[in-house]
Parts: sequence; C-alpha cells; structure tokens
Amino acid sequence: MLEFVIYLISGIGYGFYFDLNPLETLLVALAILGVFRGWWPRFPMTRVWRAWTRLAHRRKTAVAAVFAFALLIRAALLPVLPAPNPVVSDEFSHLLIADTLAHGRLTNPTHPMWVHFESLHIIQKPTYNSDYFPGQGAVLALGKVIGHPWVAAWLLCAAMCAALCWMLQAWLPPAWALFGAMLAVFRFGIASYWVNGYYGGCLAALGGALVLGSYPRLCTSGLIREPKVTTSFLFGLGLAIIGYARPFEGLAVAVPAAVGIAVAMLRGKTPAWVGVPVTAVVLMAVAGLLAYSKAVTGDPLKSPYAVNQATYGWPMTLPWFHPPEVQFRHEELRRYYDYEKDVHDRNATPWAELKNSTLKAQEMWRFYFGPALSIGLITLPLVWRSRRLRLLLIAAALTVLAALIETGSSPHYAAAATAAFLAVLMECFRRLRADRRQLVFIAPAIMLLILGVRISLGVMHLPFTQKVNFQSWCCVKPGNPNKPRILAILDRTDGRHLVLVKPKIDPDNLFQWIYNDADIDGSKVVWARDMGVEGNRALLEYFRDRTIWVLDPNVDPAKILPYSPRR
Repeated sequence: MLEFVIYLISGIGYGFYFDLNPLETLLVALAILGVFRGWWPRFPMTRVWRAWTRLAHRRKTAVAAVFAFALLIRAALLPVLPAPNPVVSDEFSHLLIADTLAHGRLTNPTHPMWVHFESLHIIQKPTYNSDYFPGQGAVLALGKVIGHPWVAAWLLCAAMCAALCWMLQAWLPPAWALFGAMLAVFRFGIASYWVNGYYGGCLAALGGALVLGSYPRLCTSGLIREPKVTTSFLFGLGLAIIGYARPFEGLAVAVPAAVGIAVAMLRGKTPAWVGVPVTAVVLMAVAGLLAYSKAVTGDPLKSPYAVNQATYGWPMTLPWFHPPEVQFRHEELRRYYDYEKDVHDRNATPWAELKNSTLKAQEMWRFYFGPALSIGLITLPLVWRSRRLRLLLIAAALTVLAALIETGSSPHYAAAATAAFLAVLMECFRRLRADRRQLVFIAPAIMLLILGVRISLGVMHLPFTQKVNFQSWCCVKPGNPNKPRILAILDRTDGRHLVLVKPKIDPDNLFQWIYNDADIDGSKVVWARDMGVEGNRALLEYFRDRTIWVLDPNVDPAKILPYSPRR
C-alpha cells in the first residue's frame, strides 16, 4: 500500500510539473475560498444572459455559431500557432493513409527496397501502408486534396464542437448546451494536440457526439424526442465513425447506446423503423472496412493492425496480449520493441495494472478537466444518482475503464466519450447551489487565463514552455524541428534526393526519421535507413539518378552532408 501511495504522489507531482502550472491550482483555490468567504462581487449579467439565451434557443443557429466560432478563433491565432508539422510516428502513419487515399487507391505496392524503409506503425508487406484504421487518414486525405492535411484537422475540430453542441441540446437546457460547446472550443479547439497535430481525437469525439446526441432523440430519456430518419442515420454514422477511429474504447459508448435503442424498440417507446437506417449505415461501414482490409492485407478479416503486431510485435496495448519474438533488421526497431515490452510487462499483474492506472487516470483528468473545470465536479454525487443521465455516466465510466486497461494510453483513446464527459460536467455546474453559481463563470475564466498565459509563454520561447506534456489541452510541446528544416532545404534544392539516415546512438531517442510518401519513387525526397556500404549497394543502384545525402541524427542540430563511400 505504501508503494501505491508513493506512486500516486509521484504521478501527481509529474502532472503538476509538466502540465499543471502552480498558477492554475492557486487560482482555483482562491476562487473556491473567495466564493465561500464572499470576496467576489455578483456581476450584473442580465443583458448578456438574455442575449445568450436567445441565441441558445435557436438551436440550429447555435450549432452553426459554434462551428463558425471554432474556425475563426483558431484561424485568428495562426500567427502564433501555425499549422503544425508532424512529429511522432502516429502522425506520420495517419498521413500515409491520407496520401494513399489522395492518390485514389486504398494501399501501395511493396517497394523493392522496402527493408530500408521500415519504421514504426507502418507495414511493408503484403502491401505498404499504415497499420491504423483508416478513419483519421481518410479525413486528412480531404485536407491533402484541398491543399494541406491540417485544413482537414481544423475543419474536423470545428465540426466536433458543433456536434457537441447538438448533442448537449438533447440532454441540457439550451443555454447550458451552448455554454458547454463554447467550453469545448476553448478546451480542445485552440491549443490542444487534437487540433495542433494529426493524431486523431476529434474524429472519435465527433462520432461519440453523434451517437449520444441521437440516442435521447430516438428514445424518451432526453429533453428532445424526434425519432426522424435523419436522426437514425446520424446514429448509424456515429457508430461507423467510432468503428473507423477508436473501435476498442468506442465500444464503451456504442454498445450501451445501441442496447438502449434496442430495448426502447422492444418496449414500443421507439418505432421499429428506426433500426433500418442505422443498420444500413453500419453494414455499409463494415463492408467498407472489410474491403479496405482485403486491399491492404489480402484478407478481409485481418486488419493492418493485426499484420503489424504479427510482424513487429507492437502495439502492445492490451495486458493479455503476448508479444511474439521478432527478429529485427534494424537496432532502432528492436529498441522500440523493448520499450513497448517494458511498458507492457509493467502491467503484468492486477496490482501493477492498478498502480500504473493512477498515471493514466491523471493524464486523462488533466486533459478533459484539470483543476479549473474540476470545480464543478463537487456536485458529481448528485448527478450520479440521476436516472436521466445514467447512459452518459455508464458510457463515461466504461470508456475510462477501457482506457485504463490498456497498458499505454493517451487522452485521445477516450475521445469517443468526450460528449459524455462534457454533458456530465455541465450538469454538475447546473446543480451548483445559488450562492455558488459564481463558480460557473470563474472556472472557465481561470481556464482561459491559463490558456492565454501558456500561449504567450510559447510565443516568447521561454525555457519553461518546454516543460509541458506533449499531449496537452493548452500547450502542445514543440517537436523535433530538424526533419522539417532539412526537408525544406531539400525542397528548395534542384533535382531529386535520397537521404541515408545513420542509426541513432541514444537508446532513449525513439523519434523516427524514416517516413515517406505513398509514392516513394515519385517523391522528391526519399528517406532510407543507412545499412552500411554493402547493405546500401542495391539501394544506391536503384536510386542512382538521385542526389545522395547522409544525415547524422546524433548531433543537434542534425547535419546533412553529400554522400561519399569513405564517409
């Protein structure tokens, strides 16, 4: 037990240092103390509230307003928060799907020199592609067609916020639904890694919002009941999106909602025809996923994810997964296998799983709530007893449990339950006593203050800004700038290029350079692993019409030099 307490305290300290600065915690303490001591005056907000309420009651206009506001505020901050460069393996993997689909095909043939192109979260055989489900990549492909993948991430985040507003309108009074949606814009749509990266998160949250927003409209548990064909279609679309984005954790949202609809149909509370559009959309989505797997792996029942696990042993996300013994051609891939296996083995027993879950739970809490928004959770016991919100509570609890079961999880793993988290939080704020209602406005004000401070510090490039959690809601840590810098240099250089990347010496450096476009031979710059003079012979002969460079990633900044056999 002492070990568990020490682990819990150290986890809180880690989060406090890397993601929660002392200012936010101090402001929260002062806010709560001030309300109880009567320090804060009551602000006359009658006119503002009336205007807010009028807008909120025009439901479609409110949804459109949230969408437009999310787009405009992020666009206005482009001078200080420019479109991001991909940094981590997951982002490059999703972008590979995007580039493949933008070329009008589902996958790519295995390259003759594929042994030089092996990297994390991509497969080379039986075809060359990402190992992830195609949902996020399909969205990014739309952006790539438009001009830049981030444009799709930007539009997707705004659509997520609008869908959250639509969902909340079915569970809460209109003014509170609009309040929650605007909170989502500030929390996820400005400085979070969801909108400032290519991981995903917004897509699964959009799917969850469609499912949880359709459910009360099709049943009798919400404030709006409108069993329309469109609503049934949106319910099926939400299920499909979850399946294409986060299928494992998304089950915690999809299954309770689907069971609830089925029970309502059996009891006669929902017309039977509601199941027809839902079933049609889901069957079409399943057929599309089977066709995609067939194209990538040759077997409709074998996903690229399964092929990657069989080939390389990762991702090792589930504690009951038994990693296969793999022979690697590259030491860096062996190091990553050892890293994942070490994380996997830390959760080998129920006690170890419980101990490590404290860190994962804190990370999710910091991303979705943090100290400021946790003020409203003081009334959670009252909401917990609410029968009307029971489905949301079940979905939220099961999603958190699913994310905690996984050996290494991130906040976007639980993204499908974003709507449930937000609705419960708004209901908690709504149930605050009249003499504590000032906290409803103080809590988001603190959150916005912290957001402004973090953005300002980032603009000034102060050392403190590097001490943040990369997967944060308010301050995405800048990634390794070396690859974008070198790629920009080579793009400005005439001709086509092959870059041989020397093996990294630092065993803790898991950053990968070897990610290429879908059409490797047609790319201006090709990144390949340096396998020595003999190992490179066939590669250099294949790309003999290119300028050859050698890149040393073991120095900072990374250096690139013309290739020489002696060097």
